[in-house]
Amino acid sequence: MLKYLRMRRLAWILLLLFLASVATAEIFEPQDKLRTYSEILMLRGRTEGPGALEVNDQKIKLNPDNTFSCGLVLKAGKNLVEVRRGEAKQRLRILRLITYPDIEELYGGEKHWAWSQIVYLSTVGIIEGYPDLSFYPGNPVTRGELATWLARVKKLPVPKLTEDVFFDVPKEHWRAPFIKAAVAAGYMKGYSREIFGIDDPVSRREAAEIAVIIEGLGIVEKIKLLFKDVPEAEKGAPPIYTAQERGLVIGVSRDIPIYEPGRALTRAEAAMLLSRFTYAQQSFKYLVDFEEGYTNERLCDLNVPPEIISFSIDPREVALKNTTSVKLRAWMAPREKFSPMAKVKADLSRIGGLPDAEMFDDGTHGDDISGDRIYSLNISFSPEQSGEYALEVTATDLLGWEGKKQATILILE
Repeated sequence: MLKYLRMRRLAWILLLLFLASVATAEIFEPQDKLRTYSEILMLRGRTEGPGALEVNDQKIKLNPDNTFSCGLVLKAGKNLVEVRRGEAKQRLRILRLITYPDIEELYGGEKHWAWSQIVYLSTVGIIEGYPDLSFYPGNPVTRGELATWLARVKKLPVPKLTEDVFFDVPKEHWRAPFIKAAVAAGYMKGYSREIFGIDDPVSRREAAEIAVIIEGLGIVEKIKLLFKDVPEAEKGAPPIYTAQERGLVIGVSRDIPIYEPGRALTRAEAAMLLSRFTYAQQSFKYLVDFEEGYTNERLCDLNVPPEIISFSIDPREVALKNTTSVKLRAWMAPREKFSPMAKVKADLSRIGGLPDAEMFDDGTHGDDISGDRIYSLNISFSPEQSGEYALEVTATDLLGWEGKKQATILILE
């Protein structure tokens, strides 16, 4: 009987040890199948019992209470997060969508009428905004922009250029390979062999012609006149009505049947047109499917604030009104795959110095060894007031995340 009880007790101990070894982490946030517009989200959770924690194959340090946190740096589109503890693994699927402030809450609190098309096309990398992070939906779309977007939506191979595409499209221009691809595919053409008109607007008439070519549509023989400003004699009438019949283009008013063929196509209208192409529809369907595409190639990057292991001041005690040389040393934890360090600065304002004195790890300014993660600064000062003062060092990485640590200096009379 005693032997049986011992065996049973041993079995329970082994079971508990097994459960502890495979216990998964409890994830507080984010949730699986999340849609977000944020580039960075915080992953937070808690573990139970012993065991190392890895997120996307990187070790994450646990807090004393077994909680953990790290930043998820999201790519546009699908992002995968794998939280591993022992043999157990949890997966989070996160979809990051790309949007712009000038298509969000507009007058009346409504989003732009082409909001969803602009968001999805931007997320899959077909269209792009301006450097100031706005989209400017009402701006005319240029020939260079449209050629770029057509090459992307059709997934055309982008050539490496050894010569200029046109006189106004030098090979160094970032749009040049896309324009070359779109022209070679027959989707657009230059005004001449020399001029493409890269910055010229695209008319709504031209847009209909391009749409018919892109989708490989035959021109309708019998035109059903719909738009008052597109009579049968209109130069672009056949492609306009062909595109209209296939649902690629529409008029500009619900009340008056007009098309405005000579007006410049806006960037929002271009997005709407592109969204109706077969290839774009396929991309949208794949984008919003949480059951496909979340592979190891879509593991998102991680980040944590820089950790300052120690911050020392030598000597820690100095004499009042005596000029003294002081060494500041900040020892940084290794960053591994996290965002690299950008700056390490010390706030010396409490002792009459700079509030952002830069520290170095390059063998200069009193630093002993370059690249040993010990940032150094030698200063010389003559203290004017006695007392104990806290100096703070701030480490900042390339993403702008900060870590801080303090040390005190004692000024004696």
